[in-house]
Parts: sequence; structure tokens; C-alpha cells
Amino acid sequence: MNLPDMVAIRARTIYPLTEESPARGWDALAAPLRAVDNGVVLLRYGMVEAVERWPMDIPSGTEIRDLGDVAVIPGLINAHCHIQLSWTAGRTRWGQGFTPWLRSLIALLREQDAQEERDAAIDAACAALADCGTRHAADYAGQDLTSVDAAAARYGVGVTHLCEWFGAKPPFIDQRRPWPPRCRRAATSIPGLDRRCAPAGHALYSTDEDVLRDAHAFCKAMDRPFVLHLAESEEEMRLLELGDGPLRELYGGTVLPQSWQAPHMRPVEYARALGLLGAGTLAVHCVHVDAAEAALLAHGDTAVCLCPRSNANLAVGAAPVEMLAHAGVLLCLGTDGLSSNSDLDVRKEAVALRRRWGLPAEALIRMLTVNGVAALGLDDRLGRLYPGSMAGIAVLPEELLP
Repeated sequence: MNLPDMVAIRARTIYPLTEESPARGWDALAAPLRAVDNGVVLLRYGMVEAVERWPMDIPSGTEIRDLGDVAVIPGLINAHCHIQLSWTAGRTRWGQGFTPWLRSLIALLREQDAQEERDAAIDAACAALADCGTRHAADYAGQDLTSVDAAAARYGVGVTHLCEWFGAKPPFIDQRRPWPPRCRRAATSIPGLDRRCAPAGHALYSTDEDVLRDAHAFCKAMDRPFVLHLAESEEEMRLLELGDGPLRELYGGTVLPQSWQAPHMRPVEYARALGLLGAGTLAVHCVHVDAAEAALLAHGDTAVCLCPRSNANLAVGAAPVEMLAHAGVLLCLGTDGLSSNSDLDVRKEAVALRRRWGLPAEALIRMLTVNGVAALGLDDRLGRLYPGSMAGIAVLPEELLP
């Protein structure tokens, strides 16, 4: 939302989440939220100055925007998004499992659109993020990093760029590891951009072990989030446990070197063995985890980003949300990208979870805001509305009203 220097935003109800901490465990997630009925958020120069009931004293010349009979929350955190792949929207194969979808995506990547078309798709995606109330997004970046950064800035959306290393390490000592060379060049091309970037792994089966360890160590040392896709599909489970299956057939000899050997472990166990779990790690998807693995994630303070609509579209299953919540895992939400989802409105992920699991609206609101802030290690002035916090609001769909 583009704002003038001073603006007062009225709504039927405001949930400011002013003093909310990251919510772990069912009781914390489902606890009542403080509401400001007939409320006003007063913004000055892009920062929150006050959250009060109407009527209130406001400076003369302030623009008043009355949103009417709606409830609003702080700006959304989309904790997992592939903005750079927005040009693939509507062109991949859904509903037939993970590997058929992946094959269709790889085919597009081999003959990808021209830069102009990719930039236009990125711009439209960032505009859509802003329109639904997204304040910050975590984007997996393999290319087009500067295009994403510029487009997000145009629409007032903050971005954490996760620079994923895909495939085996090179057969030589690369001092730039764990940064993919293309991302590293882009990140250093604009002053300050590298501070918004973090090296990331794609997944346990598609990123070399040493690169994963190096990326994790860098992120830990620099206080940046370490992110990877984890336990997303049955094909991943089979590859890591048995060493065969569709992913081995697809990646053998390319992403997976001929010498690659399966660890004969489930994904969460393997990630622990590599030292990748713990505070500061955000595991995306976690569709195929059991109770013991949920407890392991919670005990080590590994956060989990849920992408339920993407999982449904690719027919990979549904994450055990209630199990993860009861175990005490820090849960947040992401849309994945337009190659596996119909839009980038993270509120619809919350609606999908409420429809399937009947989760309390309070839990979902926390996943959309303060939990996403914590999972990505963002400034605590995001995800909350209080004097001095960063501006940004989102309207709640009716299905998410407490």
C-alpha cells in the first residue's frame, strides 16, 4: 500500500499483536489476541505512530482511509517464495506427483523466457505481493536477484534473498562457496544488497553435503537464516533412504554425481547428522515427518514453513500441522512460487489450513506475522503494530476472523 506522509487507517477491528512473542506450542498459538475495536492506525513517514480507538486526535492534514467493516493485522510475512520463477506461472504439470512437476519445470528452465519477459513477470509478482498486504518475503534466488530486489523495492516489499546452491560442488577449491557464483556477483553489484542475502541449500538430495555445511556455518556466524527444502515428497524419502526411485533416474549423473551414495536415512535424521538443524534454520514443507521427528525439530528450535496449497497442487501430501504445533515447532507460512501455486497471497495458505485442520484463527494470524518474523530473523518491528514499528497492514479474510 503506497502511503502519504501522514495517514490514519480506520477499520472495524485491529489486531496489533503489539506485545506478541513468537508462538511455539498449541496453547501459545491458540491464545486469544488483543483486539482494538473501531480502531485507527496512525502512520507518519512510513512508521506507526499510534494504534487507538476512534475517535482520536490526529494532526491536521492527515489523510483518513476508512477500510470499513473489516479486520486488519500487521503486514504479512511470506516466508517461502520463488519470485524469480514467476514467469513459469501456469506452465508446469500439477497433480501427478513431485517428479512429473519437476520434469516440466526443468524443461522450462532449459528454454527459459527472455530477460524482458522474466522481469515483467517478477514485477507483476511483487505488485501482487504488495496488494495482498505482504510486508516481507523470503525469495529463493538462483538468478534474477537484482530484478527481484528492484521490483520488490518499487512496491514496498522487503526481501530476504536465499541464494541456493544447486547440485554438486565443483571439482576444485572454490573460495566463494557456499555462495553460488552467479548470486555472489549479483549480490555485490549493488551496495548493501549482500546484507539482504543468505546462502541456502536447495535440498539434501540436490545440494552437496559440504556446501550445505558451509552455508549453515556462514548463516550461523552472520546471524542470517539458513533455509532448505526438507521432507517434501515421497520421492525424496525414497532417494535418501533407498538410493533409487524417480529422483535418482532424473538427477543421476548430473545433479547427483555417479559416485553419490544414499545416506540411508530419513530427511530429518540426515539433516541432523549433517548438523543443519537448530536455531536459525528454517525447514520448508516438512510434509513427511513423524512424531519423533517433529519433537526433534522442536527441541532444537528448528522453524518450519508450511506451504499447503503448493503441496496439494503437486500431490505430495499434507504436512502434519497439528502434530508439529503440539510438538512446539515454530510454524510460519509461505506460498512457494507460481510454478506450484496459483497466486502469492499467503493468507490463502492460512485459509487452506483452517479448512483442512480447523486451526484457530489466532494460530494462523501468528503464523502469518510474528512467527514469520522470528523464523527469518527479521527486525521485531515487523509483524506488529505499535509506536515505532514499521508500517504495513493486511485485511483478514472472513474465514480467518477470531
